[in-house]
Amino acid sequence: MSESLHPIIIEIETPASTAEAWMALTDPRRIVEWLTDASQLGAVGEPYRLDFGDDSVVEGSIQEVDPGRRFSYTWSWTDASPAEQTLVTWSVEPLANGGSRITLVHDGWAEAGADVSTRGDHEGYWNGYLEDLAEILAEGG
Repeated sequence: MSESLHPIIIEIETPASTAEAWMALTDPRRIVEWLTDASQLGAVGEPYRLDFGDDSVVEGSIQEVDPGRRFSYTWSWTDASPAEQTLVTWSVEPLANGGSRITLVHDGWAEAGADVSTRGDHEGYWNGYLEDLAEILAEGG
């Protein structure tokens, strides 16, 4: 695997409880506050969709759900040619202070045939989105 196509791994710590963090990651009414319009998190194998507007849509399927702790879904832009399918995994862990740690792992770049630029663009976007998520959770939202 090319070192430049290594997984994107971003962690944030928040004073929000694990339950609050989980809701911010899985409830479409909360996701729109920091990311975009999202479909409801379903069971393994069910479709998952994120609509960023202007025909920028990510479609995938749920790969794993461990309620309150971890979930993952495939990630593929509907307008990408050729299609590049990667994997996004979210996890939530409790902290000793009652807060939580949220970890994003976006992997599968080399397997998807993605280039360094595509991976780098996604890392920049994710950093911004997780900053927004951290702010919302810190405000008690």
